[in-house]
Amino acid sequence: MDEGIHSRGNGPPTVTGLSPTEGVPGTQITIRGENLGCDQNDVVMLFICGVDCLPTMKMENFSPQWYLLEITRTRQLKSFELRSKNMELSKQNDAKRSEEMHKANLYSLINCVDTLANLHQALEKGQNADHFAALGNISKLIKDSKTKAESVFADVLKRKDDADATRNALGVIVRFKFIFFLSSKIEECMKKGEYITILNDYTRAKSLYQDTEVPLFRELMVEIDKKMDVCKEEMKRKLIDTPVSYEEQSKLIKYLKILDPDSDPTWDCITSYYVWLEKSLWDMQTQFLAKAKSEDVENQQRLQQHPLLTKTNELQNFVTTLVELLLSKLPSFWKLANTYHSSTVSPDAIQRLEDINQMLTNIINVSSWLILNALVPKALPDMVMRQYEDKFAKWPLVMAETSRNNLQQSLKTTRSLVASLLENQFSPTHVQPLVELCMTVRLKLVSDFVDCGVERVALLAQRINWKQDILERAQHAKTILPDYYENEICECLTRTRDALSTSGYPGEACLFSRERFRDTIIDLFVHLITSIKICFDRLFTRQRPQKLEEPEKKKKSNEITTKKLLIAVGDIEFIIAKTLNNVGKKMHECGVKHVDQIQEKSRAKLSAFRTKMINDCIAMMSSAFQPLIASATYEYMPDDDDISDYAKEMILCSVLQQSELELYAPQLAVECLQQTVSNALDSLLMHFSKLNSDTSPLIVTQIVIDLTGLEEALSTYAALAIRVQINTYRAGLVGRFDKERLQKCLKNMRTTMRMALQSLEQHAESQDDDTHNTSNI
Repeated sequence: MDEGIHSRGNGPPTVTGLSPTEGVPGTQITIRGENLGCDQNDVVMLFICGVDCLPTMKMENFSPQWYLLEITRTRQLKSFELRSKNMELSKQNDAKRSEEMHKANLYSLINCVDTLANLHQALEKGQNADHFAALGNISKLIKDSKTKAESVFADVLKRKDDADATRNALGVIVRFKFIFFLSSKIEECMKKGEYITILNDYTRAKSLYQDTEVPLFRELMVEIDKKMDVCKEEMKRKLIDTPVSYEEQSKLIKYLKILDPDSDPTWDCITSYYVWLEKSLWDMQTQFLAKAKSEDVENQQRLQQHPLLTKTNELQNFVTTLVELLLSKLPSFWKLANTYHSSTVSPDAIQRLEDINQMLTNIINVSSWLILNALVPKALPDMVMRQYEDKFAKWPLVMAETSRNNLQQSLKTTRSLVASLLENQFSPTHVQPLVELCMTVRLKLVSDFVDCGVERVALLAQRINWKQDILERAQHAKTILPDYYENEICECLTRTRDALSTSGYPGEACLFSRERFRDTIIDLFVHLITSIKICFDRLFTRQRPQKLEEPEKKKKSNEITTKKLLIAVGDIEFIIAKTLNNVGKKMHECGVKHVDQIQEKSRAKLSAFRTKMINDCIAMMSSAFQPLIASATYEYMPDDDDISDYAKEMILCSVLQQSELELYAPQLAVECLQQTVSNALDSLLMHFSKLNSDTSPLIVTQIVIDLTGLEEALSTYAALAIRVQINTYRAGLVGRFDKERLQKCLKNMRTTMRMALQSLEQHAESQDDDTHNTSNI
């Protein structure tokens, strides 16, 4: 600042200080020093920033520069620069023209100056006074010349003043362009999302011009404040309505807190985020349900034209997308909650923290219920079904194989979600619903794998060929079926390994540790192991009725026979004795618990099934004697001294049955024949008891001959109880039959049926030997 002040006889003015030394336009300045005068009339000159401010000093609120800015504030800076440049050129041209004019009239000017000088000298000496009587006219002429001269240069001077004023105004614009262009800059930064730039510039402007007295700046600040209100609302909307990243949320929250310290943008963000996230979960279900229904219709049409055409699976896509949403959004929500917990000091902070925990629990609960409804809808709790029954989707049914694939993939993605949340410092309480979901899916997966394994074992009925292999060491016969069975069971157990495992899956517990799951899983594996019963049941017509149009040959191949029963018993015994041990080892490898209990229950059921098949076999063998016994009417007597034909056929039938047992199930020969013979002899005695009591001695003798012959021929397998019954019956006929004929007939029987009797007697000495009854079941 330059200044000049009249001294009024007290010496030259001395400036010792200025306060302040710098500031915005309009700032009042205090000048300290000596001999500075008494009022503003003592000021000779005042230049501020190169601008002559003497004509307008400090006039209250007028400055030509500010006036110029006010009426031209909409114009661009380049326009002022161009005008300044033009004025400079015009000034230079005027100066050049003036110089040229002086050069052109230099001689005249010199003559005028010389004349005036001579005139001045003459006047001072007083010479030739009379010659200057007409000086009055000269004075008038000089004044006229001055007026004309001023009129010539007035326009030049005015243009010079305008140029100086414009230059000074342009300097002000350049110096304070920050405040003039801040409003448009805020709009541009809002479009780009550069909120930190807006905040920094606004804070700077606020500190500089908040208390300004300059009307132009006050007007500008009012407009900027309006723009900042719009910007603040946009940041609120972006924070609340749009799910952005946690980093972006943190920035927006910080900006809003700076703009409005009394607000609580973190809480607003948390509540809106919760509402948005929960709504997104239900909307996602609606979206994928529509796709699934459309896909179901399309697949039905495709399968009719291209049965092998692969298809998408919108149900699995729904689960995967839902888990991906949680993986991307829940950590941000949790970080916001932690930020709020560490920063809030409001009196209702404790209640709000409880509300945040409840929000998080609700989101995870809804997520787990939606996944559970998609995968295992029957497992949804009744309370949840009553609360959300209308909101849960009714997903189209999928094939069993697709369902198992969905369960496997969903278990994998849900486990990854649990692990990710725990890594992000979520508490075990928060992720417990997802852990429970995994437990339910694991149980369902085990159940589905077992069902698949049961069906695959049952389908082994199509692969059996009834061809036996004899195992030398065990003296045991079996088909290839037990090997197929063991392979299927072991493969099924391998599939369940991941569902049973808890290693590497934080928060999960062993399925067997839950009492309500334990018995179910044990029964599932018992059902898997005993599924061989279904296989054998399908092999026999009694469990698989034939259609009327089925070929007769196929009917016969599916009929139950003693051969098939005996072979099946051999396979069951091998499974009980050998396969169960191998399966038990596999169970231990795959993480199955309570293997001993499973084996014990399975062994008991398979043993019961074995007993049932043996009883069925004995019943079929016993039924072979019924027509023979029914034919013992004694209407026709033997031609010679021999036993009756029906008795011979009964002996031969026993021989055939013995042969079949020795061939297919030697370990069961004694057991089955003893029961069969006892049943046949018991039925024969009952038949005899129904004959007329007044029969002739000839018939009575033949009855005793036949009964005694059968007793002797079948003595190896006749139990003590049936022998007692025979002796009792025979004792009642003593005195009514011919003993000599009895002995003669028995002798003939031993001769004519020697080979049959020898076959039946081969076990007489070794029927108690364990080598002939290797079954240890």
